[in-house]
Amino acid sequence: MHIATLLKTPLAAALLCAAAQASAGTVATFDDLPLQPAIDLGTGIQYTNATNSLDYVGVTWDARFSVFGDQYRVGGPSGPTFGIAHSGHYFVTNQDGGSGLTITTNQVLTGAWFGRNQYYGFGEGGADQVTIVALAGGTELASVVFNLPDSHPGLAEPLSFVDTSSFAALSGITGYRIDRRELGTLSGHWVADDFQFEPVSNVPEPSTWAMLAAGLGLLGWRSRRRT
Repeated sequence: MHIATLLKTPLAAALLCAAAQASAGTVATFDDLPLQPAIDLGTGIQYTNATNSLDYVGVTWDARFSVFGDQYRVGGPSGPTFGIAHSGHYFVTNQDGGSGLTITTNQVLTGAWFGRNQYYGFGEGGADQVTIVALAGGTELASVVFNLPDSHPGLAEPLSFVDTSSFAALSGITGYRIDRRELGTLSGHWVADDFQFEPVSNVPEPSTWAMLAAGLGLLGWRSRRRT
């Protein structure tokens, strides 16, 4: 049986559907908050809806996550943009350049997009490295360290993907902490966008793919016996 025909069988379709469902997740884009700040002004995520809630995509965000638009400029309308969104028009920064911002969730953070803000190019501020730490209460389970690229001195950097999919192997996650390494003597800002979360039950386990491979192999063996 040809592979294309094999994949159309009911069992193969069910296996593929299970694998697809296992990989479904949520992305925090910050473009679908109940109330958005003006695209050219900075504000805190705590001001994006009437209830002052910090809950977004089923995740509780530290109040120091500030949401702002991609036309927010440094030093007035003629200044350079503070940062670059990965998608849409909104993204976040660490308010006042703070370190240790927390994300409270039992979902698996599989990745996010991070970059340097505009200030780093002057050697007086910004951050050149972030560390994302997976937490179980007060216990640090694992961490991922990422050096923020430096390609456009004096300007905001395009965001780069920080792969934290290794956290899927952990158990008991209750949240994450984002630390940063500060440049210079001013605040150590970073900018970030598109945080990717997977419910623990939906993170593809090796056994999921093994089941898919075994099922397709069985179908192939049966088709050969019939010919």
